[in-house]
Amino acid sequence: MKRVIISLVTLAVLTFGCSQEKKSENQTAQEAPKEEQVMQASTSEVSSEQLKSILSSYFNVKDALVDTDAAEAKSALAKLLESIGSEFEQMKSLAKQMHDKEDVEDIRSDFDDLSEQVYVLVKENSESKDQTVYKQYCPMAFNNEGAFWLSDKEEIRNPYFGDKMLKCGKVQEEL
Repeated sequence: MKRVIISLVTLAVLTFGCSQEKKSENQTAQEAPKEEQVMQASTSEVSSEQLKSILSSYFNVKDALVDTDAAEAKSALAKLLESIGSEFEQMKSLAKQMHDKEDVEDIRSDFDDLSEQVYVLVKENSESKDQTVYKQYCPMAFNNEGAFWLSDKEEIRNPYFGDKMLKCGKVQEEL
């Protein structure tokens, strides 16, 4: 009887351990495509002028979201679309998708993906930028999943919540 109990406990431990490992592998497999997409989004080098133009337009989108101003966000996204070269097809497609939305909350829902793509672009072309860029993070964005954005100012101005939680966040990195 003791052997049967020990065998059952061992089987349960092994089954649970394997299922947790498999779950972890599945999560990693699901996350990898997004990371690969972001990495593919900015595999080209950009000139300092193009990077400056992209960042300026991106910061204007961020500021419009801070102000909860959909019209201004759409205007800034139109300028961003003009700045993005054809080599950044995924970023251009995302910016177009955001531009086509009318509601500021809908635009905000894609801002984290745009932020990831611009972040990778800045990291890969850090020698081309002529200003400090701050990677800022809000742990409460998207129902406490968290999200980051880039800013040209160290002071926190949260684009995911606007004036509802204007100063929620922290600087994670200086680029």
